[in-house]
Amino acid sequence: MKQSNFLIFLLFTISVLGQRHPSVSYTEQNVLPNNAVRCLFKSDDGALWIGTDNGLVRKYNNQFTTYYKEDGLAQNNIWAVAQSKDRTLWIGSYGKGLSTYRKGVIKEYEYNDQLVHLEVTQLMIHESYLYVGTSNGVAIINIKNGKLVKNLKPKMPFEDSFRIQDFFLIENEVYAVSYLQGVFKVQENGATFNLFQITDAKELYAAQVYRGQLFLSGKEFYKKINLDSVVQPGVYKKALKIESSILWDYEVSDNLFYAAAWGIYQNDGGIYKWENGSFKNKNKDYGVESTQVTSLQYDQEVDRLFIGTLDHGLYEVYLNETIRFESVPHESVIDLAHLEEINAYLFNDGLEIGETSINASRFKEWQSEFVKTHPEQLPKHKDFFYELDYDTPAANIVFYSLKTNNNEFWINTSIGLYVFNKKAELVRYMPLHTLEFNFTDSRDLIETNFYHGSRVYDKLEPLSYTYFDNVADVNNPGHVVGSAQQKDKTYFTSIFSGLYAYKNGVFTSYVKNELWQEKRLRHITRLDKDRLAISNEDGDVFIVEDTIPIRVKKISRNYKHGNTINFLSSYKGRLIIGTSKGVVLYKDGVEIFIDKEQGLDDKVTSCMVKNDTLFLGSGHGLFKVALLDVLNKPNRVKSLKIIDFKVNGVVQQPLRMKQSSLDYNQNSIQLTLATNQHPFPEKLQYSYRINEDEDWISIKGSVINLPYLQPAFYDIQVKIEDASTGAIFQKSVINFIVNDPFYQSTWFIILCFSIVIGILYTYFSLKRKGAKQLSEEREAITKRVEEVKLEALLSQMNPHFVFNSLNSVQYFISNNENDRAMKYLGTFAGLMRANLNNSTRQFIALEEEIAYLKSYTQLENARFDDRISILFNIDKELSLSQVSIPNMVLQPFVENVFVHAFPSRIESPNLEIEFSKIDEDHYRCVVKDNGIGNASFTKNKHHVSKGMQLVQERLSFLGYDPEKALRILHTSKGTTITLDLEL
Repeated sequence: MKQSNFLIFLLFTISVLGQRHPSVSYTEQNVLPNNAVRCLFKSDDGALWIGTDNGLVRKYNNQFTTYYKEDGLAQNNIWAVAQSKDRTLWIGSYGKGLSTYRKGVIKEYEYNDQLVHLEVTQLMIHESYLYVGTSNGVAIINIKNGKLVKNLKPKMPFEDSFRIQDFFLIENEVYAVSYLQGVFKVQENGATFNLFQITDAKELYAAQVYRGQLFLSGKEFYKKINLDSVVQPGVYKKALKIESSILWDYEVSDNLFYAAAWGIYQNDGGIYKWENGSFKNKNKDYGVESTQVTSLQYDQEVDRLFIGTLDHGLYEVYLNETIRFESVPHESVIDLAHLEEINAYLFNDGLEIGETSINASRFKEWQSEFVKTHPEQLPKHKDFFYELDYDTPAANIVFYSLKTNNNEFWINTSIGLYVFNKKAELVRYMPLHTLEFNFTDSRDLIETNFYHGSRVYDKLEPLSYTYFDNVADVNNPGHVVGSAQQKDKTYFTSIFSGLYAYKNGVFTSYVKNELWQEKRLRHITRLDKDRLAISNEDGDVFIVEDTIPIRVKKISRNYKHGNTINFLSSYKGRLIIGTSKGVVLYKDGVEIFIDKEQGLDDKVTSCMVKNDTLFLGSGHGLFKVALLDVLNKPNRVKSLKIIDFKVNGVVQQPLRMKQSSLDYNQNSIQLTLATNQHPFPEKLQYSYRINEDEDWISIKGSVINLPYLQPAFYDIQVKIEDASTGAIFQKSVINFIVNDPFYQSTWFIILCFSIVIGILYTYFSLKRKGAKQLSEEREAITKRVEEVKLEALLSQMNPHFVFNSLNSVQYFISNNENDRAMKYLGTFAGLMRANLNNSTRQFIALEEEIAYLKSYTQLENARFDDRISILFNIDKELSLSQVSIPNMVLQPFVENVFVHAFPSRIESPNLEIEFSKIDEDHYRCVVKDNGIGNASFTKNKHHVSKGMQLVQERLSFLGYDPEKALRILHTSKGTTITLDLEL
C-alpha cells in the first residue's frame, strides 16, 4: 500500500479566445500507479476509487492511497467497483475475479472459483444482490451471506463468448448489455434467475437511462429508445442511428449528462456533454488532452467531474462557474480597465477596447505620424524628460499600464502616452515616456520620471506643465512605482522614499515631514472613500487612513499566500491582494485565498473589478472570478474526527479514550484528524491547543504530536481556518487525564532492582545461548546458500552450453571432421567432469580455475572457428596451487565475451585473461576483450545477466563489497572486467 499527498497543479490547455473550466491532471508521473484508468467509483464516505491496470487508488481530500496484490487484491488490473449498503466495497479484477474492502482490509472473494468467469467487466448492486458482469456470463451474489447464487449464460448456442459490457435498471428490473449477443433482461422469480433476450444487436458498449429514454451505444453510433417500448420486439432495429464516437460510459446527475468516448481506430473520442439534444465534445473546455476516455464519475458535493482515460490517467474538472478562464492570442495580459460596460485589455503587443483590437504596429504609426508633423512639440531630454527612442520598432514597444480618466482610456508605453475614447478611436498622442502616471482631483495629468521629478500638466495641446524637481525639493517625488487618486489628493509610492501626496499644486513627502516613516513602498489602491491600501517590498500591506495623525494598520505577509505582491485592488471595502501564488481577499482580519487549487493560475499580474466579477490578467489569458460565489460560500468544514489515535506509538480507539485516564508513562500522544470531504483540502490550516487557556499552535498537515505530556488534565481543541471561505471551525476532539506516577518507595525500588537483575541475568543467559545456536544455524545456512547459488549458476550454464557444444560436434561430424569431433568431445567431457567435481566446492585452486577456463574458452572458440585470439597472462609471483579462488566466479564474464562481444564485424577478436598480484594480501583477475563494448552495453542495458547477479551476491556473502571488488568498464574499444580478491 502506498500513500501520498498531492499538491494540486493545474493543467491548462490554451485555446484561442475560448473559455474553459479549470482541470487537474493525475498521472503515473505524480500519484497514479498506471495511466490506464479502467473505472471510477465514489463510495459513501466521499472517497473516489480509481481502478487502473496496475492497482486500486483511493482519493480522499487529495490524499491518495494505492492498493496492490500484496495488500489483498486478487489482481492489480481493476475494471469495476461497487459498494453495498453495509459499506463493503466489491472490487472486480480482469482475470482473477473479485476482492472486497471493508474497514481498511482487502480480501479475495472466497468463492472466486465458482464464478462463471474470472475476467470481471462490470459490477452493479441492486437490492440484495451483486450482479457481476464477466467476459463470459453473469454471476449473481447474495450480498447478505456473500455466497454465489447463480451463474447465467444464454440458453441458445452462441459461438462467441457472452461478454457483459454494462448493466442498467428499468422499473426496478435489471438488464445486461452484452457485446455480441444483445441486451438481456435478468428475470428474477424468488431465488431463481434467468436471462431473457430483448434484442440481438451486436457490438454494443454501454447503456444509460436518461429522461425517459434508454441510450444504447454501438460501434460509432448510439440509439435512443423510449423506456416504455424497450422490451417490444424490433424496437432497437427501428430506432434511429445517431453517429458518434464509441461511447463506453455515461454519467447522469440532475441536469448533467455526460458520455465517455474512445473511437479505438478513430481519433474522435473524449468527454462529451449532452447539450440541446446532442452530445458535444468538451475536451477543450475541460482541458482534456486524451481521446481515449472510458470512465466517468460526477461528485455532486464538490461539483467535480472525474474523467478516466486509457493514456492520460485521470482528469478532475471543476464544473462550477466561480472561476472561468478565457485564453487570448497574446503572450500575456498587462493591465485591465473598463468604462461602464466597455472593457479594455492591454496586452504585451497591443490593446483591445470592446470588440476592437489595436496592434503594436498601429501604435507605431501614430507615433511616427506625430513625430513627422509636430517636431516642435517633442520634449527634450535635457529638460529631464524620461528619454524616448523614436526609432523603436513596433515589435519592441513595451506597454506599461492602462488607466481611465474623463471617460477615456489612457495607455503609457515606451514610445509615448496614448488616449482613446470608448469607441477605440485615438483621441490624443503625447510623446511622453513615463512608467507611472495619474491625475489630479481636477483630472489634470501628472507624469512622473522615475529618475528625475514630476510634471503636472495644465494643457496637453501643446504640452504645458509645472515641473517639480525632486533634487531641488525633497517633498517632490522620485523613483515612483505606484499611484492612486482619492478625494482631493493624488498619492504616489516610491521604492526608496516612501509615500507622497499631491494637493493644490504642492507635493508632500510623508517621510520627510515625519508623517509616516515607511520607505520601501510599491503598490497602492483605494480601499474605500477614506482608506488606502499600500504594500511594501517585503510583502506587507498597510491600511492607511490619511488623517491627523495618520492611522496605519499593518497586515503582515502570509508566506503561505505568496512572498511577492503583484497588485492591489478593492471590492466593496474588501482588499484584493495579488501575490506570486494567487489572490487574497482580505477584510477585518479574515483572508480568503484563491490559487491553483481552485483553478487560478499562479502568474496573475493585473486585475480589474467590474460589477461583481474580478478579472485577472495572467501570462495565459484572463480569469473571471465570480466574487459573490467566493465570498458567500458557507463553512465547508462541517465535521472533524480522529481517524488515527496512538498512545506511545500504539494504535488506540479514540472513542474509548473520551474522558479517560492514562498512566503516567502513557504520555506520548499522536492524533491524525480528518474533516468531511472538502473541495480544497490544501486551504485548511490546522491549529490546536491542549487546554482552553493555552495559545493556539499551528501545524503543517492534520497530525498532532504531543510527546512527553506531564501529569494533568488535557482538553485537546482543534481549530481549522478554511482559506477558501475565511470560515473557522473549532471543536474539542478528545480529553483525558495523565495520572501522577506511582510513589516509588525504597522497597519498591529494591524489589524492582532485584527483579530486573534476575530478568537481565536470565535474558542474557538465554540470549547468549540463543545467539550461539543462531550463529551456528546462520553459518550452516550461509554455507548451504553458497552451495545452492553455485549449483544454480552451474544449472543455468550447463543447458545452453551443452546445447551449443553438441551442435558443434554435430557440425564436425557432418563435415567428416571426425578427429576434430573426437578431440572436441574429449575436451567437453573433461569440462563437464570438472563441473561435477567442483559443484560442491566453494573455493578451488587458482591453477584448477585457469585449467578450467582454458578448456572452456577452447570449446567456445571452436564454435567461432578458432578465430578469437585467447591469451592467458599469469603473474609469476602467484602460487597457483596455494592461491584459492571462488569457484565459477569468472566463467559468467568469459561466457558473456563469446555471447555478446564479437559479432562478425569484429575482424581480429582478442580475449585476454590476466591474473596478477596487487600486494601481499590481494590479487587481481582481469577479463578483457576488444569487442563492441559500448554498443553491446547500450543494446542490452535493460538486461542483467543472471550469472553476473549470482557472482555479485556470492561476493557479498564472502564478505566483499561488490561495488569495490568488481568493476565493469565498457568503452568503444571493448569491455574490461576487473575483480580484486584476497590471497
